[in-house]
Amino acid sequence: MAAAKLQTNGNDGIIDETSSDSSAGDDAVGTPLASREGSDMDLTGLLNADDDNQQPKRKSLKDRAKIPLTFYVVLANVAALQYTAGIWRLESLKDWTNSMITAGYSARDAMVYLRDMMEAVYRGKVDDWKEVGFVSVVTFMIACTLYVLIVAPFRAGFWTGPRTSKHKIHRYMGMAYLIQYFAAWIEFYRYSNNYDVKDSVLPHFIAINGLIQGWSAFFSFKVLPDLDDPGYYSDQAVASRTFVHENIFFTLLATWGSVYYNETWRDNIQSTVFGQIMEAVWVFFPYVLVRPFFPTTSFSSAGSGRRSRSERNETFYRYGTLAVKFFYLWAKYFLGFMVNSLWLLKAATPEQSKFLKGMFLLNLGTVSIAIFLHTLRFKKVLPAKLTFSIYLLQIYATFSAIPLAFDLFASHKAMCGMQLLGILANMTRKRWVHAAWCCLMLYLVKFRQDLEW
Repeated sequence: MAAAKLQTNGNDGIIDETSSDSSAGDDAVGTPLASREGSDMDLTGLLNADDDNQQPKRKSLKDRAKIPLTFYVVLANVAALQYTAGIWRLESLKDWTNSMITAGYSARDAMVYLRDMMEAVYRGKVDDWKEVGFVSVVTFMIACTLYVLIVAPFRAGFWTGPRTSKHKIHRYMGMAYLIQYFAAWIEFYRYSNNYDVKDSVLPHFIAINGLIQGWSAFFSFKVLPDLDDPGYYSDQAVASRTFVHENIFFTLLATWGSVYYNETWRDNIQSTVFGQIMEAVWVFFPYVLVRPFFPTTSFSSAGSGRRSRSERNETFYRYGTLAVKFFYLWAKYFLGFMVNSLWLLKAATPEQSKFLKGMFLLNLGTVSIAIFLHTLRFKKVLPAKLTFSIYLLQIYATFSAIPLAFDLFASHKAMCGMQLLGILANMTRKRWVHAAWCCLMLYLVKFRQDLEW
């Protein structure tokens, strides 16, 4: 499962070159229509901002338009992965079409069920009030999610109105991402009793959609500042272009997971020598062999810009950044290295497989939707603290599943111990120490089949 430094990649939302006043505080956020107001500072002005702690790496727009090496790294890896897994088949498109159609019918059936339940409540003919209460809570949560991700941006003119003439690919591919993500959850719920044997193709199409969004953001918004400050962990700054570029790597990790979690595709990968080499790279060495191609921002630089955080929200974002950093370590090792190793060993039970696929689907959303929440904040569609809080709730939802994962952890104590050792190696901040740990993992998992994990 892909780990997330923030795991954002410029997805779904739009950051226009003439965005809302980035110096406004949390109280400046009004209704969704507020995003149509004028701007005191555009993104070009951010390039020339007088920052107390760091100077932007000034590049001309011509230099920023150049295709970076990482683009070819991503393209080569995705092409090799899809070819080795056997994804380049007409059946893959048919499976995607069937999944989307089935999700649509399931959504319609859910609406009919909800309508009938509301009618029963109105007529006083309810047999099970617990069911009514449960359905009401779930419906409320879904309605809130739909408002944040669909209704509010739609009212703000993200997909309609005069501004939609710009960055059309980025805008409407963002909408396609959201539709597919909702469809994936509907499919997961529909097959909740036997999802362990359901080799869904939707997660892979969602991940590819995320890569397209990441690169379209990188090439479309060339005026974003090149700063070490990610810009996300604040209530005033805009996400830096370095940050957008960096997090394409995490989307690439999610793309690997979307293939490796599919049993049919995983068997195809493991059936060839080239596939086994790719497996070793992405299961054990993604941060050693692939990560160095991408730029790096740091948590320590978050909020370091003079115009990054307002004084009133400094404490909130400081502790929020620490929470994200803690999640990053948890996700990198336990949701990343450990889970991928369990798939390689075929050590997960059917019930655990269903649980892990649900966890991956949740994690897949954190990769791509987080930057959309940032855009809603920057465009003044929703308050800054609200959007960042939603992101924190989204990533920490994985912790709510720990009680359900107790059997998984309890049955693989040695593997858990290796991940704790990996976290300690990570905390040394020495790359060779992490690389040595990765080599140890490769040896123990791949070549010591006699070990009980």
